[in-house]
Amino acid sequence: MARGLAATGSKRRKFEEIADHIELAIVSGHLKVGDRLPSERELMERFGTGRGSVREALFVLQRKGLIHTSSGAVPRVGEPKADMMVRELSGIARLLLNRPEGARELQEARALFEIGLARQAAKMASAERLEAIRAALAANEDAPDAPTFVATDIAFHSAIAEACENSTYLAVNTAFGEWLHGQRTVSAAAGSTRENVIVQHRAIFEAIARRDHVAAEAAMDDHLATVAHFYWKGRAGSA
Repeated sequence: MARGLAATGSKRRKFEEIADHIELAIVSGHLKVGDRLPSERELMERFGTGRGSVREALFVLQRKGLIHTSSGAVPRVGEPKADMMVRELSGIARLLLNRPEGARELQEARALFEIGLARQAAKMASAERLEAIRAALAANEDAPDAPTFVATDIAFHSAIAEACENSTYLAVNTAFGEWLHGQRTVSAAAGSTRENVIVQHRAIFEAIARRDHVAAEAAMDDHLATVAHFYWKGRAGSA
């Protein structure tokens, strides 16, 4: 651990230097999942800095998901999780959404990604996962109001991502759902009706259920193209 956390001089802010050294120690394997980090006092002495810089460095590492901290306990190296990786991109994504070209690029990225999810789900979804997608579709069809319809719409797409059995796919899908959440409302207001969405969702599910990955791709492509069309129609109408 001492090798991995050896201090060196730097003109950068001290907390960045500390955070980078600890991150390197984790990535290189000097510090492993579950290992305790040195105490705040030890880090202060090792890097020749004050408590504020050490705490700021630990905050940065915690936000990245590299360490876990709790009140009164020495921080430990955390288990890497895909959602932490994606969370780091959230601020940039929200800035992109403020620009028409950025919103369009994110929309296109989501479409390419979810078309791939539909294809993969058709190829590999287990019976249990297929039942989860079917149940999500049924809940979407039975939604009593607009907020519930939006929530079950998101759940349907999430069930398809879960069927691919890949935590990174699920994390990215969840992020797209959060980043583009407002587009569902705009699309609906512009004419993307509940009935249209349900018909398209049903086509996606049926293609996945019969293991037709080509049809699943096409159905998802058609669905997201329709959503995009009504989103831009609604956005132009409100300009």
